[in-house]
Amino acid sequence: MRCLKIISVFAAVALIQGLPSAVAEGHKIGVLLKGRTKFWSVVEQGALAAGEKFGAEVIVKAPPTEADIATQILMLNALAAAGVEAIVIAPSHRTTLAKPMADLAATGLKFVVIDSPIDGNIGGVFVGTNHRAAGEAAGRLLASLLTGKDEVSLFRHAQNNGATGDREDGAAEKLREAFPKIKIHGDIYSGNDAATQFERANLLLSKYPDTKGILASGTPGTMAMIQVLANRQAVGEIKFVGFGFNLNETVAAALESGALYGWIAQQPREIGFKGVAAALELINGKKVPAVVNIDVFVVTKANLHEPQTQALLKL
Repeated sequence: MRCLKIISVFAAVALIQGLPSAVAEGHKIGVLLKGRTKFWSVVEQGALAAGEKFGAEVIVKAPPTEADIATQILMLNALAAAGVEAIVIAPSHRTTLAKPMADLAATGLKFVVIDSPIDGNIGGVFVGTNHRAAGEAAGRLLASLLTGKDEVSLFRHAQNNGATGDREDGAAEKLREAFPKIKIHGDIYSGNDAATQFERANLLLSKYPDTKGILASGTPGTMAMIQVLANRQAVGEIKFVGFGFNLNETVAAALESGALYGWIAQQPREIGFKGVAAALELINGKKVPAVVNIDVFVVTKANLHEPQTQALLKL
């Protein structure tokens, strides 16, 4: 089985191949992330690398946690006041951030939205994973491991999170396509607090003891569930598919042992790099596709040792 790439296709939208074509010297771009986890650190690395390559000043800000929406709004306004020409933003809430962003866009500030979609149309660009398609891939994989009589639990990430919500919806759709009468539980969230993620993973298994398949839609929930399944000596008994980015030794070992049957891997550095690159194109009046998709990889034990998959360990 070869390593699978998912590239979502939107009508009348082409992928950006080379960004940017214009000189960026002297431009000032704000990058506003959701939080300060490892994922966002890698996004930041990509954004700064783009600024260095194209000669732009890149200012990166992030609230302490993804749940700190109020602070993200304050940082959004502070970046605008600092005189940036464009803001690359991963909105923490698809609805709450929509109005303050629209208000700033009305003043002429350019926006590139990364990772998580925002409600409404602010006339900008979206750069990131097609989370719905990624969720569908996870759902198809999980369905291939189950029967129509098996119960499935979604270990959701956080309420009102656009990216993980789209993954969950896509996965559930494909599971129901495969098994119209399948029972899917979806009322437990891992959340953003590391202190409670293991507790909630245990809660899911205790509340739904007949679960035969689990899909964790976020990296924190995936990592917590890997550990909980190992602690409960339930490795292999439950078909578990999770989400994350790149690849790490813990995930590789979980795939080898059967604790994890699939890892849907994003490429956050590319999101940050292409987000800043798209912002520079907008500043320079270039035409940019409305959607710039970043590939994801579906990693399983079958393709774990292929060179393309092993390269993810080095990122």
